[in-house]
Order: sequence, then C-alpha cells, then structure tokens
Amino acid sequence: MKTTDQELRKSQTNNTDLNKTDRSDTAPSIPPSVIPVETGMDRTAYQNEKAKYETQKERLAGQYKAKMVMFQTTLCLLAWYSLTTTLFQAVQSDVFLSDCKSFFHDAASFIQTFIGWTIAAGHSAAQISTKIPNAFIAGILYWLLLILVVGICVAGTGILAILIEIKVIELYREKCWDVITLLMILTSTAVIIYFGESIKKIMSINLLLLFVLLQGVYVGLRCYLKVWLEKRL
Repeated sequence: MKTTDQELRKSQTNNTDLNKTDRSDTAPSIPPSVIPVETGMDRTAYQNEKAKYETQKERLAGQYKAKMVMFQTTLCLLAWYSLTTTLFQAVQSDVFLSDCKSFFHDAASFIQTFIGWTIAAGHSAAQISTKIPNAFIAGILYWLLLILVVGICVAGTGILAILIEIKVIELYREKCWDVITLLMILTSTAVIIYFGESIKKIMSINLLLLFVLLQGVYVGLRCYLKVWLEKRL
C-alpha cells in the first residue's frame, strides 16, 4: 500500500510539471518585427516635417499681419476722409456752428457761475474773522479763509472732473473702441450736421449736446450688452 501511494504522488507531480511546461510553451511571443524601434531616419523625417510646419506657420502669420496692417491703414484713410468732409460740411452749416457757439457759451457761463458761488461761499466762511478784535490779524485770516475755501472747491471739482473723464476714456477704450464705434461716431456726426435744420424743427435741442447724449447712450448700451453676453456665456 505504501508503494502504491508513493507511485500515485509521483504521477501527480509529473502531471503538474507537464502542465507547467505546456503552459510555458503555449505562451504567445511577440515577434521582433512588431516592436517599434525608433531609427535615425524616422527622427530626421520628423524634424523635417516640424521645420516645414514652423516655416509655413511663420509665413502665414506674416501674411496675416500684413493684411491686418493694410486693413487698418485703409480704415484710417477712410475715417480721415469721412471726418474731413464732415468737418468741411460742418463749417458751412450755420445751424451747427450756432449750436456749437451756444454750447461752449453755456459751458463758460456755468463755470463762471460756479466760481461765483464758490467765491460767495468763501466770503461767507471768511466772516468768522470779523470776530477778531485785531484788524490786521482779522484781515489776514479773512484772506486765508477765502483762498482756502475757494481753492478747495475749485481744486476738488477740477480733480473730480478729471477723474470722471479718465474713467470714461478708459471705459470707452476697453469696451467700445472698435470699428463699430468709429462708424457710429462718423454716422451720428454726419446725420447731425447734414440734417441739423430738420432736427431743430422737430425738437429744440442743441446739436452738439445731442451728439454727446447719443455717445453716452451708445456707450451705456455697449457696456450693458457686453455684461449681459458675459453672463449668458
């Protein structure tokens, strides 16, 4: 019985060894021709194609830049021609010239009135000096208070106006300075100048003030549409 058990165990071990050898023999092998090997010829071809691509890319970029320069030059020339012809027509328009004079006259009158109000406020503030018994010191304090109040009001208003102007110019450049804006400026100027008399018959408004209001409405609409599109996208 012991010998039969030993023979059975030997036969089982021999079978397992045969199975292992069979599995190792039947494992798939990759032929050497299938393994990709990078050769010097492939690398040279790749470098040549890359050089051709870079050359073509630079050539197309140069052509695009030249066309853009030509387009911008043509646009500037057309804008200059339209602007000069419009200004010549504006010089010949009595209605537009009259409104321009009236606009600047009203602006100068407003500035003069504002300075008058400022001086009056300075005089009112300087009345504190009348409570001082010494006339010499009271006079010095009067002029100091007057200059201080007037200077603060005028300088503050001037700085505020400059800051608003800078902000408007920055907003105009960031959101509105393009070909559409240029066409809008030229079109609105031409319409106001050529049809100024008809506009004055319909509505009693200064033509130059109407131009400024149109630009303000246009900038507001452009900013609103840009913000609206950014939110939608």
